[in-house]
Amino acid sequence: MNTRIDTPRPNRQAQRGVSMIDALIAIAILSFGLIGMTRMQGRMVSAATDAQLRTTAVQMADELLSTVLVDAGNAACYTLPQSGACGSSTATARATDWSSRVTATMPGSVTKGVLLDAATGRMTVSIGWTGRDTSDPRLMSVVTDVRN
Repeated sequence: MNTRIDTPRPNRQAQRGVSMIDALIAIAILSFGLIGMTRMQGRMVSAATDAQLRTTAVQMADELLSTVLVDAGNAACYTLPQSGACGSSTATARATDWSSRVTATMPGSVTKGVLLDAATGRMTVSIGWTGRDTSDPRLMSVVTDVRN
């Protein structure tokens, strides 16, 4: 006695297109994930570029301050914009060369300022620029003591 229990077969008409809907949902989820990863990578590149520019600005400021520390007797000659008369044409030429290199190195609109407080012997080097991706202004300042 062979009894067979027939199970009702699902209607093939009702199942048509279900696999396609599943595939479309999977593609949509994957697309949103890829878009999110792309935006995150773009922000990471922008942050890395900004960090590199800050590092460059610190290096340029440190270079000038190191030069002033070696030539502390002519510290007033390294101020930008030049304040007063300078007795050393070499110091003035170094300051002008440094200013030109900062302008060539930093992107966008570049501002430079080197101030010497004669009373305290503190020199402040400020470098400002606008970012490559945005027009947001950036400013970096370094201060050191340059007394003899």
